[in-house]
Amino acid sequence: MDRATQRAFWAAFVATVCFFAAFYALIIPLPLYMQAEGISDWHIGVVMGAFGIASLIGRPFAGMLSDRFGVRPIIVYGTVALACGSSLVGLTTSVPVLFVLRLLQASGYVAFTTAATAMVSGMVGTAQRGTAIARYGTAANIAITIVPLIISAVLPSIGTRGAFVASGVAACVAGLVIWRIIPAHAPSNTVTALPNLLTYPRVIWPAMLTTFCFGVGFGAYFQYLPLLAERRGITLIGPIYVGYGIAIIATRLLSGKFIDGGDRRSVLIPAAGLTAVGMLLFARADSLWMMILAAACIASGGGLSHPALIAIHVDRVPERGRATAAFYLAFDLGIGIGSWVLAAVLQFYGISMLYVVAAVVSVGAVLVSRRIRPIAAV
Repeated sequence: MDRATQRAFWAAFVATVCFFAAFYALIIPLPLYMQAEGISDWHIGVVMGAFGIASLIGRPFAGMLSDRFGVRPIIVYGTVALACGSSLVGLTTSVPVLFVLRLLQASGYVAFTTAATAMVSGMVGTAQRGTAIARYGTAANIAITIVPLIISAVLPSIGTRGAFVASGVAACVAGLVIWRIIPAHAPSNTVTALPNLLTYPRVIWPAMLTTFCFGVGFGAYFQYLPLLAERRGITLIGPIYVGYGIAIIATRLLSGKFIDGGDRRSVLIPAAGLTAVGMLLFARADSLWMMILAAACIASGGGLSHPALIAIHVDRVPERGRATAAFYLAFDLGIGIGSWVLAAVLQFYGISMLYVVAAVVSVGAVLVSRRIRPIAAV
């Protein structure tokens, strides 16, 4: 990278830390606020579920708009939407209004992550793309590692409404950094036509299906870990998230040369293996340390697969916004659909079998990834 590109990269990094700090600051106080206001569990689920709806619908539009208008306005919209959607929560107890605010938060998340990833992937050539994406991705990992712990510590003092305001401020800081430091990028020369918005080139279907499988594994970890810990008598789960965060940051920082050193597809095999091992460890875990080890394995698998698969998508689709949207759409679908399927497994076979099934799906990613065509054949 030249000096100007490095400056833009690190500005994007700082903005992403701030944005994800804003986003993860909502994890703990949002459901607690609704519960304290007497909102039923079912309505809390409806409000929280609005995020998945907006994510699935918004990804293709975020990619198309990034290619058509450039990434900076889409990123700034994302920060404004999250700032408004979070800071206004404390002013209402209406379920429909909270649903709309959650949709606004989700639209901001979708816009920011899609456009910012597209921007970073375009800052470097193909030979350095995996390294750049891996390093950039640590910004979100830093935020998820430390922000929930900070919010947990200060929540008794600032209250849930104070946490919502803090989230809004962090999102605004991210927007200001992007607006003042990141130059306006020219729109892509190739823009997706509206009739093709929900279709993707056949060449990336195997990559999307591989991403879907990894999404199932991440969903099993992220959605069901609190329940697993409760059933195994583990009351202190914060160290598990910290272990996950440290492992994925270390993996991202060290894995770039392997992702860019040859065929990107080759790193998907150890990534799937690590993810499957982590799932099987969770299926058997009966101690905090065993759960930390399981989380570290899953984190290492994600630290390898996430940047490699983004680079694989971008390498094969000329519209960077569309390529990153395809990746995130597949990953989000894996989390969402996987959570529904795994819920049925949990109901009928128990939580250990849930993680065994997730391990099998992770191994399936290896088989699917063999269908990804090498870049020379595209």
